[in-house]
Amino acid sequence: MAVDVLIVGGGIAGLWLLAELRAQGCNAVLAADELGKGQTIASQGIIHGGTKYALTGKLTGAALAIGEMPGIWRAALDGRRPVDLSKVRILAESQLLWTSAGIGSRMTGFFASRLMKSRMEALSPADYPELFRDSRFHGGLYRLDEPVLDVPSLLETLREQLAGGLIQVNVQDSGLQQAGEGYRYHAVLPDGADLEIEARQIVLTAGAGNETLLAALAGHGHRLPQMQRRPLQMVLARGGLPMIYAHALGMSDKPRATITSHWDAQGRVVWYVGGQPAELGAGKPAEKAIAAARHELADLLPWLDFSALEWAAWDVDRAEGRQLDGGRPDQPVFVRIANVLAAWPTKLAFAPLLSGHLQSELGMAKSDLGWAAENLPIPPVAKTAWDSVNFSGL
Repeated sequence: MAVDVLIVGGGIAGLWLLAELRAQGCNAVLAADELGKGQTIASQGIIHGGTKYALTGKLTGAALAIGEMPGIWRAALDGRRPVDLSKVRILAESQLLWTSAGIGSRMTGFFASRLMKSRMEALSPADYPELFRDSRFHGGLYRLDEPVLDVPSLLETLREQLAGGLIQVNVQDSGLQQAGEGYRYHAVLPDGADLEIEARQIVLTAGAGNETLLAALAGHGHRLPQMQRRPLQMVLARGGLPMIYAHALGMSDKPRATITSHWDAQGRVVWYVGGQPAELGAGKPAEKAIAAARHELADLLPWLDFSALEWAAWDVDRAEGRQLDGGRPDQPVFVRIANVLAAWPTKLAFAPLLSGHLQSELGMAKSDLGWAAENLPIPPVAKTAWDSVNFSGL
């Protein structure tokens, strides 16, 4: 098979790039075992607008870079971009951010700043959702311009639209091979058949899987791009919970908790908890991560009864382009080696930004090659954490 661009990796970064390339007439295909497997399906579906990254009271590089993303995503959700997401289920049109009574005066100017006013709105008690109308809540509540998407719906929508450019492969047995001065991709299909894909350009968007793919380039005189891991252990709570999409603001540059709500396959509400509990729980036994998250939630929402809930934990292998200080990159990262581009989007919301950078680097015009991925197996959408883990009571 001969194509202009081969994308290896079925997360949102690869799918967004594939959609935009094909809309321009480029003969592009994507190879993956499951769509969203890894970081995309593990994400909370929040289209961040940068407020989360400015919690120190000042605007960081990440806050500025990501500020335009909600507008781009909303245009796609309205069907006004080549990546048409008009069929994607929106879980919440906006996120909430709540502060405790003792948060301190250091945030007053930050919340009042012109830029933050354009991204957030203070709610009056009359507009509080039911969860925060308890007399024991003495903090502040803000609405953020950050929609929350149902990630399985996002992946299913793109799978339907891009079916002719998707190829299911066995990633364990597939990989890059040297071909002259560049590389090609040797794919092994689910039935064991081999498929050689000759591509003018290859883009790796496989998250942590990029590391294995790039290992095939070692020994050919190339300086390989470096990847870093910043793992998470997300905590899940299932039971009689209200629906909530919110950041709890603490005294650090990370939320005390970021909570999104989902329905499992049996229609039960699941809270998916990120933020500091997920950061601090990485590498710990699941029971300790769950206990710490439960303690934090009980401290944040003391009027809720968590005693009858079921709990679980989910490890996320968060991979990014390496930073000298090991911290979070402010923007997507990509590096070229011969005809191979290795890319890491950093955040779900950055997919459009990364796609634009990659298209500028690829410089692809309308293709003179025919479409070539018809009648090949199409990868399924990966299962969510809440339909994969085993829950238990504490």
